[in-house]
Amino acid sequence: MSASEMSVMFRRTRRRLVVAMLFAFCALVLTGCKSGTITGSEQACKSTGGLFADKQVACTGSVAGVRGEPSLGIIDTDEELSGNYKLDATITVGKGTTKAYVSTTGGGQVGGKVSPGEPLRISAVVGLDEVDDEFSVDLKVLGKEVKDLHYEATLFPQD
Repeated sequence: MSASEMSVMFRRTRRRLVVAMLFAFCALVLTGCKSGTITGSEQACKSTGGLFADKQVACTGSVAGVRGEPSLGIIDTDEELSGNYKLDATITVGKGTTKAYVSTTGGGQVGGKVSPGEPLRISAVVGLDEVDDEFSVDLKVLGKEVKDLHYEATLFPQD
């Protein structure tokens, strides 16, 4: 095989590889990968109950800015909890609009839209297992950015 034939074969192989990578990238984009950014996040949580009483976790937090479609951890259990829990959460924003949803035990979603002056209240039964030490809400920013997001969330055992 001559050097020119090897060069042609190398270019064809490289072209096929680039086309395959392009198809793989397009497939990933079309599957709906969600991502976004959260800046300036602060959270404080308090746990009550324990050895002989049901465990309850309450958290408050704020986020300076949100873009895209990130997940925001609104409850940090700081330990292993499992079973069904009742989640009560209120989310407010200072600027912008976002949709916020949580996944429920039955496989559905509960949530809605939140904008300035229109807080979102979420009340749902959610499932946790031993590996969960955080519970998140999925956000989808409508527009460029949401600023000054605040939340209060409580998680307590479902009767």
